[in-house]
Amino acid sequence: MNTCLPQGRSLSVILILMAFLLVQPAQAGVVKIGVFSPEGFEAGIHRWQPSADYLAEQLPKHHFQVLPYQDLTELEQDARQGKFDFVLTQPASFVRLEQQAGLIRLLTRVQRDGEQQHARSAVVIFTRADNPRVRNIPDLLDAPFVTTARDDYSGWQLVQLELLRHRHDPDSAFSPVTFAGDAEGVLDGVMRGDYPAGAMGARDFDRFLRQGRIAPQAIRVLEAQETPDFPFRFSGTLYPQWPLGALPGTAAELRDGVTQALQRLPEGHSALQAGGYAGWQPADNYHAVRPLLEKSLTRHVVERQLNVANLWLKRNQPVLLISLAFTLLVWLLLRLFGHPRHALPQR
Repeated sequence: MNTCLPQGRSLSVILILMAFLLVQPAQAGVVKIGVFSPEGFEAGIHRWQPSADYLAEQLPKHHFQVLPYQDLTELEQDARQGKFDFVLTQPASFVRLEQQAGLIRLLTRVQRDGEQQHARSAVVIFTRADNPRVRNIPDLLDAPFVTTARDDYSGWQLVQLELLRHRHDPDSAFSPVTFAGDAEGVLDGVMRGDYPAGAMGARDFDRFLRQGRIAPQAIRVLEAQETPDFPFRFSGTLYPQWPLGALPGTAAELRDGVTQALQRLPEGHSALQAGGYAGWQPADNYHAVRPLLEKSLTRHVVERQLNVANLWLKRNQPVLLISLAFTLLVWLLLRLFGHPRHALPQR
């Protein structure tokens, strides 16, 4: 039996298959979400892929893929290169990407602590209660200090903002800054007396209090604040929670669809439980975080100027050495022969 299709019909089948392959990506496009995940890749997938799966259910023409980054610098570099469509990162990183990559602010993450929902972050800067020399933040200047990690928003990032608010340079305020890696290390370092003070997120500090790891009478919170809008005691000022943004090349229809879908997330949904958050609200104002960006830009300009000066010195080192040697020779000759001798007195 001849199983070959007639030539005209075969051509039609090929055209239909080509059309299907061309249309299919548009119907099921992959939407990539870059996520800063300090805990690592697997933890980032476990925490945020359920939220991506929820978005795929709400927007069935798209498949949503989470790309966790443990390295914040790498995340920001890929964002500037447009390697994904959406970005979820800590606010200090977000304001940098707003300026450097044109990131579009969409939503702010909402946290649930007990019965209270809020969209704020805060740091606790604390010392032992039996330390009489530390009463406020200026007392810590030039002293050793311990905190969680360099890129921890609710730790070192907010400590820097508090120092800038007090008009102190975070790069030289402490001597030195030690990064313990987690809140446990910070607590142990301060309570053992290895450091006069330390800092961690207000949520972690409250957890240690509830667990009995910290006796309230054994610690002193510096510049302690309390407000009905935030469930924890904290130091200094409240700052906004993590934002979700879109790269400028992301289609407006897709941006709107993701924004609306996330705001409709039902209470108790498995995505919320996996992500450890309560929902999303319209994007907050991140003006309070901008001093970190300005400090970073200032440091970048200074470092660039120093690098240029260092490169110029290396390139011109032979000429500079010859010029210096010539100058020294002229100076020596002038010292030896340049002054007229005093005439001997006549008799």
